[in-house]
Amino acid sequence: MSSALAELIGEAHAFEDLDRFREGIPSLLRRFVPADRASYNEMDDDPLGSWWTVDPELRVSPDLEQTFAELAGENPVLAHMRRTRDGRPYRISDFLSRDEYRRLPIYTEFYRHVGVEYQVAMSLPSRPPVVIGLAMMRTDADFTDPEVGLLGSARPHLIQAYRNAELAAAREATIAALEARLEDVGAAVIVVDQYGRIDMATPSGRRLLEGRLGGTAGRLAPDVTRALVARREAGTPASEPLVIAVAGGEPISLRVLRGPEGGSEMLVIEPEESGLSVAALEALGLTRRQAEALRWIALGRRGPEVARLMELSPRTVEKHLQAAYAKLGVGNASEAATTAWAAVGVRLPAAH
Repeated sequence: MSSALAELIGEAHAFEDLDRFREGIPSLLRRFVPADRASYNEMDDDPLGSWWTVDPELRVSPDLEQTFAELAGENPVLAHMRRTRDGRPYRISDFLSRDEYRRLPIYTEFYRHVGVEYQVAMSLPSRPPVVIGLAMMRTDADFTDPEVGLLGSARPHLIQAYRNAELAAAREATIAALEARLEDVGAAVIVVDQYGRIDMATPSGRRLLEGRLGGTAGRLAPDVTRALVARREAGTPASEPLVIAVAGGEPISLRVLRGPEGGSEMLVIEPEESGLSVAALEALGLTRRQAEALRWIALGRRGPEVARLMELSPRTVEKHLQAAYAKLGVGNASEAATTAWAAVGVRLPAAH
């Protein structure tokens, strides 16, 4: 890993919440790959639901801002992402010639006025129809293939950094709801200390404590406590859930939202393996077979067992996995699993 990539990863993971990530990531990207401007964008089908932040700040008139919101769908990179959910980095020039680009209304009515002659963009996994995009712009020269490759190698780490910031926000919102005695927060939630003692739980969380997750004397089951300790010692990111096996039943997926050092941890219990679907993983730019193989790896299956489940030879499965690792910019199954879990996000508890 290059020093520039390591620095980007470190600073991206230092953002403490979503607002800081959104505001700070454009300047980090410009230091990683030189650009005149970089932006963080949340683009919705409804222009009123779209917004962006730019570094350096771009001052435009309200009319020009409205023009961009209405015409943004003409951007060929955004159109490709909406159509395929492929979030890997692409340049406008990957889709259109220079003349074709300059004939687009979005160019003549917006990009031309703000000096966007060349652009590269990638996206972070999100729930449709919203596309979370990271875009970089230049006036004088297009982005090179090596620069696009650098952004591709950074993307899995940026996905994880974004998801960790999102999970931190979820933790604070859920704690606030619990402290306000709003027990129905839309998910089973259990708050424990570092020794596995139960501090509080929602009604649905208490029901789970009566079963597989519960131990004695107001504690978690011993194996769950040990797994939480191992996660803390290993520095496992919050974006990767803890999957607890259940004899004769579906596994239980726990999102572990860590508090201050030595403080409480919030366990958000999610059904159906946290939405880790083949379709969600295809949004990373994988083929269906690559996504299927990666899903089983992320769920803890290995080698011959994956081959049996997919009804393929081990050699073919390995080829699919190696291709998936290359697309994600990771080197092994552990890193790929972390990226897969980060990509599918968390079902955020919402107070009612």
